[in-house]
Amino acid sequence: MEDPRGNFTQTEIDWLRSELPDFGSEESSSDSTSAELKQYLTFYQLPKASNDVQLIVGKSPDRQTLIAAWKPTVSRGTVVVVHGYMDHIGLYNHLIKYLLQQQLNVVCFDLMGHGLSSGDPGSINNFSQYVEQLEQVIALSNEYFPGPTHGIGQSMGGAILLKHLINQTDHQQYPFTSLNLFAPLLQPWAWKQSRRMYFLSRLFIKSIKRVFRPSSHDLDFLHFLRTQDPLQPKSVPLKWVGAMNHWMSEFEHAPDNDFAINIIQGDNDKTLDWVYNLKAFRQKFSTLSVTMIADGNHHLVNEKETLRALIFKALKI
Repeated sequence: MEDPRGNFTQTEIDWLRSELPDFGSEESSSDSTSAELKQYLTFYQLPKASNDVQLIVGKSPDRQTLIAAWKPTVSRGTVVVVHGYMDHIGLYNHLIKYLLQQQLNVVCFDLMGHGLSSGDPGSINNFSQYVEQLEQVIALSNEYFPGPTHGIGQSMGGAILLKHLINQTDHQQYPFTSLNLFAPLLQPWAWKQSRRMYFLSRLFIKSIKRVFRPSSHDLDFLHFLRTQDPLQPKSVPLKWVGAMNHWMSEFEHAPDNDFAINIIQGDNDKTLDWVYNLKAFRQKFSTLSVTMIADGNHHLVNEKETLRALIFKALKI
């Protein structure tokens, strides 16, 4: 049986990385999209432009970041979605479609070193670089889409939103009305042992081979990641591991915060030490709310359909 996704080739990837117009330009918001963009949308099963939804896809002003946004005819606000480590916009089709059904504008972007954005695959010096990228996207979102504006993050995306929050000095200028975090990254599973290995090996090697662990009960999603997605990095740079370690230390020393955060966490998560993490989050955020998803794994935005319904229902927007 022929795969309805078709193929997404390196030629199409290269074209999208180099030839997409600036985000918000007349060309980037046109309904007459290029063949390469149409194939990208088809391959990742992302919503296409229609009479009810305007699609805007383009690059940031510095040409480093891919940004994609969907704008329904009638909206009640805007959501900025921040994806997880090794993810990209194309893996968030379920969440994007759900948010559009809720009459929300959806703004997504590929983090540096991910998807169709620039940068060394999966690498970063410090999570502050992700935050700078987020701020650039927020500025564009505020220019083109009405508020209130909400933040949603999966795993590392949740960590980026938290870092952005704790970095705020002028709380009156904070752009988000709400934060919803799916399994936000703090301490990973078995970190004590992994941390020792990191410090022993970082002087001798630059990366380690990536292991595709079962992060969801959706077997089709896991198969797609391992065998079909051409945007998946094959190794984990130790530079990124060092940046994650710095994030954990930074969070530990951050002041308490009373902004209301909604965390959605699966109790079958074997990627994060979620028991430790929730305890740390509760100590830091006095008005935190947590929804536990029974049998939920780590990649909650791509869990099997029955769990996904519960996961998305737990969003507070």
